[in-house]
Amino acid sequence: MTRYIFRCADAGYQCSYEVEGNSHEEIIPKIRIHARYAHNLFEINDDQMKKFQDAITEKKS
Repeated sequence: MTRYIFRCADAGYQCSYEVEGNSHEEIIPKIRIHARYAHNLFEINDDQMKKFQDAITEKKS
């Protein structure tokens, strides 16, 4: 099964947060929660969401 990983640093933040999941759909809600509490991003605009989605990559085994 393919696993995906998001690293906040890959989205341009000086942050060590990482989250893994089985799909983008599984990871996005976790990114939203992290963005709210760690970066005070209560609303995520389209440009920010694209940056977050682009930072989700396939995890290498």
